[in-house]
Amino acid sequence: MKRSLLALPLCLLPLTAAAQEDDRSYLSDLLEGYLSGGGSTVSIRGFEGALSSRATIRQISIADDQGIWLTLNNIVLDWSRSALLRGEVSVNELSAEEIILARAPISSTDASLPPPEASGFSLPDLPVSVDIGKIAAARLELGETLLGQPFEGRLEANLTLSGGEGATKLTLLRTDSGPAAQIALTASYGNESGVLAIDLDAREAAGGIVTTLAGLPGAPPVELTVKGQGPLTDYTAQIRLASEGRERLAGEVEVRAGEAGQTAFRADLSGDMAPLFLPDYATFFGNDLRLAANGQRAADGRLVLDTFDFRTRAMTLAGSLVLAADGLPERFALTGQIGLDGAPVLLPLTTDQRTEITEADLTLAFDATQGDGWTADVALTGLDRDDVKLQSATITGTGHIRRPTAANPGASFDGAFDIAATGLALADPALASAVGDQIAARLQLLWQEGTDSFELPLLQLTGADYGFDGALSLQGLETALTVKGKGTARADDLSRFAALAGQPLQGRAEAQLAGEAALLAGSFDVEGTVQGTDLKTGIAEADNLLAGRSTMDLSIRRDETGTLLRRFNLAAGTLTAEAKGTLASTGSDIAAQIDFRDLSVLGAAYGGQLNGIAQFSGTPEQGSITLDTTGEGLTIGVAEADALLKGTSKITAEAEIAGQTVNLQSLKINAATLDLSAQGRIAAEGNDLSADLNFRDLSVLGGGYRGALAAQARFTGTPESGSLTATATGRSLAIGQPEADRLLAGETRLTADLALAGKRIQIRNVTLANPQLNANAKGQVEGENRRIELQAALANLGVLLPEFPGRLTVAGSATQDAQGYQLDLRGQGPGRIDASVKGRVASNFGTANLSITGSAQAGLANVFIAPRSVSGGLRFDLRLNGPLQVSALSGRISFADGRISDPDLPVALEGIALTANLARGRASVEGSTHLSSGGQVTANGTIGMTAPYNADLQLQLRQAVIRDPRLYETRLNGRVTVQGGLLGGARIGGDITLAETELRVPDTGIGAAAGLDDLRHLSEPGDVLETRRRAGLIADDSAAGDGSSGPSYPLDLRISAPQRVFIRGRGLDAEVGGELRLQGTTDNVVPSGAFNLVRGRLDILGKRLTLSQALLQMEGDFDPYLSILASNESDGITASVQIEGRATEPTVSFVSSPELPEEEVLARLLFGRDLTSLSAFQAAQLASAVATLAGKGGDGIMSKLRKGFGLDDFDISTDAEGDTSVKAGKYISQNTYTEVEVDQNGQAAISLNLDLTESITVRGSAGADGETSIGIFKEKDY
Repeated sequence: MKRSLLALPLCLLPLTAAAQEDDRSYLSDLLEGYLSGGGSTVSIRGFEGALSSRATIRQISIADDQGIWLTLNNIVLDWSRSALLRGEVSVNELSAEEIILARAPISSTDASLPPPEASGFSLPDLPVSVDIGKIAAARLELGETLLGQPFEGRLEANLTLSGGEGATKLTLLRTDSGPAAQIALTASYGNESGVLAIDLDAREAAGGIVTTLAGLPGAPPVELTVKGQGPLTDYTAQIRLASEGRERLAGEVEVRAGEAGQTAFRADLSGDMAPLFLPDYATFFGNDLRLAANGQRAADGRLVLDTFDFRTRAMTLAGSLVLAADGLPERFALTGQIGLDGAPVLLPLTTDQRTEITEADLTLAFDATQGDGWTADVALTGLDRDDVKLQSATITGTGHIRRPTAANPGASFDGAFDIAATGLALADPALASAVGDQIAARLQLLWQEGTDSFELPLLQLTGADYGFDGALSLQGLETALTVKGKGTARADDLSRFAALAGQPLQGRAEAQLAGEAALLAGSFDVEGTVQGTDLKTGIAEADNLLAGRSTMDLSIRRDETGTLLRRFNLAAGTLTAEAKGTLASTGSDIAAQIDFRDLSVLGAAYGGQLNGIAQFSGTPEQGSITLDTTGEGLTIGVAEADALLKGTSKITAEAEIAGQTVNLQSLKINAATLDLSAQGRIAAEGNDLSADLNFRDLSVLGGGYRGALAAQARFTGTPESGSLTATATGRSLAIGQPEADRLLAGETRLTADLALAGKRIQIRNVTLANPQLNANAKGQVEGENRRIELQAALANLGVLLPEFPGRLTVAGSATQDAQGYQLDLRGQGPGRIDASVKGRVASNFGTANLSITGSAQAGLANVFIAPRSVSGGLRFDLRLNGPLQVSALSGRISFADGRISDPDLPVALEGIALTANLARGRASVEGSTHLSSGGQVTANGTIGMTAPYNADLQLQLRQAVIRDPRLYETRLNGRVTVQGGLLGGARIGGDITLAETELRVPDTGIGAAAGLDDLRHLSEPGDVLETRRRAGLIADDSAAGDGSSGPSYPLDLRISAPQRVFIRGRGLDAEVGGELRLQGTTDNVVPSGAFNLVRGRLDILGKRLTLSQALLQMEGDFDPYLSILASNESDGITASVQIEGRATEPTVSFVSSPELPEEEVLARLLFGRDLTSLSAFQAAQLASAVATLAGKGGDGIMSKLRKGFGLDDFDISTDAEGDTSVKAGKYISQNTYTEVEVDQNGQAAISLNLDLTESITVRGSAGADGETSIGIFKEKDY
């Protein structure tokens, strides 16, 4: 801007042209061409009267890359042409009706990279200075960005220079609606009289520009006056600064003529400046600020400052200075102090940070009469800022100031500074960790007049475990500035820099750097090394590589000829890499190579070796690139990649650069059975690239991968207008997933044809075809608008689900626009599969309005839930309106004629009929099912559709048969409730009544046959593997490592069976009854109650023992606990058989009173005699009895007859006289039991038991001899 404005009047004066009215054709173009440049464009409109004494321009505008920033309207130049003949410039008027400065101009920048060559040094072309006699602007407009608020004003000024006399007057007045402001200046000076007159009056109302920019509290009204008139030999100027009508600073500045050409000066200013600063600074300034100075300047230029004194309440600064005529000091002394008796002082600094210190002291001293040494001491305590705190810091300096001598004709200055800081606390934790709480530094400097250099022979920084030592030389201070230096930086523990680097650094590092650089020319010559020991970055592979010693070596030079990379070497572990070459605009040649001898250094998963070479030669406009890398036996810990990289793998590339075109001559990747090649042209006007892939055998990837794959692709054109085509053919593909493998059997072909036009991608055709599957897609993508039309068909769904053979099709469209997605999809297939999805989904997937209707087969889920299975028909009519949550789902789902089975459950659910109505986040369900074992279960209630899926369900059991062929069979009736969260915490309660129940005491050896440990399956087909997995024959390691047992549910179930609970097996035939209560949780069942003896016996070898005790109770699981006792007395000895323990593995013991050995007890039980008196046949019978009780004999003949006749009891017995009788018993109702007995003489008797209550029983009997009986019994179990 300066160049444009100042050059404009000069350009107007000498111009000549043939036309007077509008000289646009020549003058305007000439001026615009001269004034434009450097990122600015000058436009001139309406130029008239170039040859007259009054020239006008309608408008001048200056613009940069962001537009017009300065506009001058209706410019007038009224001047005297004849004065030029006298060598004078006489301008009567230079004015503009309007000057609009909208903003500050921006500087032009060049974003391109610098050339590799240094530019050399040259001084800039400086603009011409111009004096303007008189200027006026009727309207001056300044943009808000310049002063913080918009400004409009009027400017008037004049200047008279004649015969050594000069006078000026300037008035600037604000005219807009903002706070009133004006500046008035009147000044004059006469060379002959030496009289200087200054009268400055500047004032601004509250909220004005000056006070706002200065940040004065409250932006008060301010006034500044400077007045003075008189000869410079005795001149005094009065200065006054006021705000809100009160004087803040006042005083005078004097200049007096002394003897022998001396000029004496004095300044004395004082006032209360505190109100002009924030109230917090009042303590620092106080109400009496003073500035006093006096001294004199001799005719030869020697300056003496006798006194300098600046004082506020918290600070004093005093000193004196003597400068010789040559500018060198002869003497100086300065002392300063900040403090308020140990209280923190807030410093008035121009920063957003509050800065407080407790105390500061400064001392500087030098006196040439006492020697050439100087001293400096600075001490600071109690620094407190938000970003840093410091307990204390000191700076101590000493040195010399030497005047020229005969031996050393130039003056010199040297010094040494010691700096120390303790108690350092940085607010940034990362920076605090890196720096530590104390640092020290030492600095030496040297300047010698005439050497055009400045030396720093010592630069030293020391921290807790890090440091820097170096030296620096600045040369060519008055020409091209050149820096030479060297330095060594060390860090003994890099972990202190971990937070700052954002990486968990560890280890030790040392770096050395030496070289020189011409700062203005941009040239440099640098050499450096970095050495690391046990470096760590938090990346396991890098840490392994950097273990031990690692080095980096660099040597590089840049000058006018280009950049020379003499060497760049890197060595770490078994890795070495190097690069070298030249970079220049006329031609470059740079190469790099890597040699990784053993990748196992990276970690256990890695292995092999890798080496490669890359090279670039030529220029960016005409060059070539080559790449050649080779790997041997590479492994990276990924099984598929390791298999692919087995043996030798190579990557090679060759490319030529010609102008804006890159010709990719060859790109090849070869590894095991994989070959990939590409070639073509890359250019701005159009690309033509093609690639071929040949994967001959996918089985090298391991796992279940098999088959071969070949593909070709080609791209032509540009991203704005291009075409992409691709084809791929796979043969006998497999990925190890049985369902997917069945779909990929045979030959699979994929083709794609896409067109690019601007921001639009046209999917002309994408097809996938094989013997099982055909799919086709077309569509268009343009910005936010996308539409895809899809058609797909599975030839036979039976390939995946054998129970549903037939063709499955899916067709429809999906459209995306700014509002979201429009879906219209339909699928049809075997088993009455017919479903559709229609509606919209919001672009952020937050909401949707979809209808989901149709029918399907539940068996479609079998592939996902195996080994469980489900079958039956599903119908659904759903609506999703609102957020994509189940709470927004409404409608009905029905499941008919369904069946669900699970190998882990003893029964399957058949004939399932279920209806679920969804609304407001809950599902109301109602359904029924039959058990495959017999009986029915119905259910109704509600289930929440969001976690924790709170339920309120009721289940009715009707003659539900539950059996374990080894242990029991029973029928259940009753009601079960489930209330609470199904993910855990739901309470399971209710009442269940057991109908006729039989508990079997099994023979031993009921477990399944043991498996074959450590059996390995070689070349196992995928379907066999899946079958074994579903059968539970493959251990699930992930499940084994998971200690979770699933959710837990509170229990409160009552199980009632007053009678008809039979315990049978091993000669035992007993009936018990009672009630159980299951409480606790499903993880910790707490049962209470038991089933006690109603009646029973124990038969061994025809010997019947009546049970005196029988107890069945639960102890935490559903393998019941038994306690049964049968006794017999003979010859004064009571012998008993005791069966006790879990039903699956009870223990049998024989006891007697008095105590006898178990075999003696058994002999007396069976034969009524001692063991020594048994015959051989009786001994064999004894062994058979032991086998029966031990569970080795299977069901006895009595048990088999009872089962055959369908009786509850059947027995043949012999009395003491040897008479035989047969007895049969049967429940004829829930509480009525009858028993018939016939002896060997044909005499029969019948008895009847009627249970009125749990404790009262009516018993009656009648015999063939005519005897009858009846009785009422009250019984209680203890």
